[in-house]
Amino acid sequence: MEYSLSNFKNLSLTQTLFKRRFNDKKNHEKKDSNTIYVTDLLYCPLKPRLREQFKELTLAEAYNPSTLQGSLIHEGIERILIEELNAEVEVPISKEIQIEDQVYTIVGRADAIKDNVVIEIKTSKSDISIPRDEHILQLMIYVNMFNNNPKWNNRLTQFGTFYGILLYMTPDRITEFQINMGITDDKLTELVQDYLYSRYTPKHDWECKYCVFAKVCPRKVITNEDKDTS
Repeated sequence: MEYSLSNFKNLSLTQTLFKRRFNDKKNHEKKDSNTIYVTDLLYCPLKPRLREQFKELTLAEAYNPSTLQGSLIHEGIERILIEELNAEVEVPISKEIQIEDQVYTIVGRADAIKDNVVIEIKTSKSDISIPRDEHILQLMIYVNMFNNNPKWNNRLTQFGTFYGILLYMTPDRITEFQINMGITDDKLTELVQDYLYSRYTPKHDWECKYCVFAKVCPRKVITNEDKDTS
């Protein structure tokens, strides 16, 4: 079978795919300093600051085939949830938290909502150690936000208290985990304070190894497996 490498003159499928991811990254940029994304609360609090300082590295993340693959899987599963379950997808949710004399808006976007179920879709290269703690925490935050937002009172009346489902897709397994409870308001406030005061940098031992900002970060942690043993 004969083939030749595309010269990208007329139609670049590769460019089309990455352009979509690139635009998503740009749209996710923060608009004001009092907005905190739910994902900011899950990982190293320095990452959002470095994202603002080093925008080129931020946009370069869009050209990672692994994250693009995850995004495409997300979109495919969401389409199935719409067609088969009549679910709502990419559902925005927000909540205000006051810390001292400042009010901060926590902003999130649930992958899908079906009745009173918050669905989060996760992809992983391995099914070891799933569900991951940070994914459980993310879903617990969403459950809290939906249960305490007046916009969703009708849903609460009709179906009862919101709960969550983590849907994982890995090369070896497709499975789901039910998360019955949301995080408490006190714990959510504590997480916001952790973020604002940069209490834990990084939050997880493995973060620096996979962080695109590690090359410019003053708090980079090098684990034993990262060290040159030659």
